[in-house]
Amino acid sequence: MNLAKHYFREQRFLMIGYTALLMMNMFAGVLYWPEMRDNFPEMIKFIPFEPLQDFVRAFEKHGFWAYFCVQHFFKGAGMFGIAAGGLMGTGIVAREVDRRTAELLLSRPVSRARILFVRWATGAAMLFVPYFAVALATIPLAASVDEKLNPWFLLQGTLYSYLFILAAFTATVALSTRFSHYLKAGMLVLGFLLMNLAVYMIQDLWDYSLYNLIDLDLVMPIAEGYFPWYQACWMATITLLLYGLGLWSFRRRDF
Repeated sequence: MNLAKHYFREQRFLMIGYTALLMMNMFAGVLYWPEMRDNFPEMIKFIPFEPLQDFVRAFEKHGFWAYFCVQHFFKGAGMFGIAAGGLMGTGIVAREVDRRTAELLLSRPVSRARILFVRWATGAAMLFVPYFAVALATIPLAASVDEKLNPWFLLQGTLYSYLFILAAFTATVALSTRFSHYLKAGMLVLGFLLMNLAVYMIQDLWDYSLYNLIDLDLVMPIAEGYFPWYQACWMATITLLLYGLGLWSFRRRDF
């Protein structure tokens, strides 16, 4: 419990900032929706990237659910979520090495496996709770602009897209067990994912981007009863493998 409290205290301001960004993004997005739904053809003319044009066409065809998927699942998870995950995960071990407190942490009568798991689980919870809370808060926000969100579909989409955040967070944790500089792991993971976002914007290359995992083609059909089980299992498996790699690295590391 002390390990979790200590890690929570270290990351609480990052969690607050992450929550605020998610909430401001959703609040502004929902307020803008009434203006957007009356001007889809005009908007498409001013959007330079084909994937973003496809988003607007989906808004016009499928309504508020498609818009929510982009705002929360693609933008919230794929931008704010991975940024928070990268910054939280990068210091799980590397921060202690950078501050020369690793020996103090390991001097406790607690195994390395438990130290890593408690810190990882605490970070995972700190990423999930704001993400889920903001998704729930969108239900009354949607009602304020005469739209509805099905809570069951919202829950499924939130859990699915959260796996994208969790995989990024766990990848950063795994690298953090190898590095001695505090920010190095986070910068590598965030740089790699930003490169994937850039690739997603290029029509001939977007099929090779990891952002296809949270694309509208996968999350929108949730409202029709089609959950992307294959992709969810793939992301969960990668997360487990990355966690295992991080644990193996942490156990073998000589501080």
